[in-house]
Amino acid sequence: MISTLRRRDFALLWFGRLISITGDWMLLVALPIYVYGLTGSALATGAMFAAGLLPNVLLGSVAGVFVDRWDRRRAMVVANLLMAASILPLLVVPQTGWVWVVYAVAFFQSCAGIFNEPAENSLLPRLVEDEHLVAAN
Repeated sequence: MISTLRRRDFALLWFGRLISITGDWMLLVALPIYVYGLTGSALATGAMFAAGLLPNVLLGSVAGVFVDRWDRRRAMVVANLLMAASILPLLVVPQTGWVWVVYAVAFFQSCAGIFNEPAENSLLPRLVEDEHLVAAN
């Protein structure tokens, strides 16, 4: 694994993905807690999960097709920038109401993330040789 991380492009991808995944998981945990604290409703919290999973159902099967036709590196950069921009509306959510903003953020965050994963997975074999591919994965 260490020899694989010595490759500059792979190391940049790996550390960037580590930061991105950490933020994604923090958001995945924080948004339902926030919605439940805001509404006190398990139904509203479940709707938040549904808003985050709906893009997987709608776009999951076609995202890889689009990514195969695009430049993978550019697709990853654009997807990560869209994911970062999509959480900015959370800064203006007041303490009461506006739960729909949280739902929209979860939906758009998931939409952008769907295009990021196939781009990364298809870019990885181009960054490392075949003998290092298992360690890179």
